Amino acid sequence: MALEQISKAEYINQLLSQIEVLVQSNKADDATPIMATLNSELKRWCESDNPPNAEQLMAVQTNINNISKQANAVKNESSKAIIKQKKTGKAISAYKSV
Repeated sequence: MALEQISKAEYINQLLSQIEVLVQSNKADDATPIMATLNSELKRWCESDNPPNAEQLMAVQTNINNISKQANAVKNESSKAIIKQKKTGKAISAYKSV
């Protein structure tokens, strides 16, 4: 494995780690520029003279899938909290009107 491949793989993993930290801290919206960089770096790496092998691509895909699952879980929890807050607000309003 060439040094350039290791460096690219490490850089891609650093980007994925940054995205994961933002997702875990409920700041996924802030990850948009990092995701753009990730996409361009992956494309550049795949089109380079030393493209990633299948194992490296599978590792990247696995990381992306795990981050997506985390993001969806956080999104679902946020949605549940918002719905609960709205229901509570309606119940309080109904109680006060009695």
